[in-house]
Amino acid sequence: MQSSILSTHFLSSFLSRYTKSAAQSMPPANQMPVPPQQQDPLAQLRDIHVPTEVNIWPLDWGWWVAIAVFLLALFCLYKAITAHIRHNKARKQALALLESISAQQSNWPVALNSILKRTAMSYYPTQQVAGLYGKQWQAFLTSALKSSDSKLESDLGLLVSNVYQATPTPSDFETCKGAVKNWLLKAKLPKNKGAYGGVNDGGLNNGSAHDKQTKEPHHA
Repeated sequence: MQSSILSTHFLSSFLSRYTKSAAQSMPPANQMPVPPQQQDPLAQLRDIHVPTEVNIWPLDWGWWVAIAVFLLALFCLYKAITAHIRHNKARKQALALLESISAQQSNWPVALNSILKRTAMSYYPTQQVAGLYGKQWQAFLTSALKSSDSKLESDLGLLVSNVYQATPTPSDFETCKGAVKNWLLKAKLPKNKGAYGGVNDGGLNNGSAHDKQTKEPHHA
């Protein structure tokens, strides 16, 4: 009986010492190694690197080419618009002057014909146009049309015939005025006098000494 008690005491003492020894040799829970498969995957990520800021200056050579092409196109557009305005300046002045002529004027055929003559002299050499009258003048007006127009050609002939009448026919006024307007709109007027021996300044010709010296017969 006594030997049994001693054995039990010895075994309890041995287990107690073994437990204390194992506890001392085991590291704390917070220091125990973590298996690789249980490590935080976010810990493997690297920090985000913000790219360096892109400066727009100095510009790349491609941008300089694009800017140069744009400026050249803008300059060409400006030149085209100003040339168009200058080319049509005399035509517009003639159309405005046409509205001031009425049938009450005794010499309305001469006034209407004068608008045609001044307009033609603004686009063609004065020496070529100023001395034309009668059938030659009518032929010039017809040849200046962009396309054949039998009615307009007939109306222009009516105007030319009224120019040489001592007393123009009042009923012909609207037809003659319409013929002048249609000619101004439909005539193929050259871009400049340079191709015909002169330079067009873009305005309606107000007549010249040569024109006054070569007045058509019976002009008022």
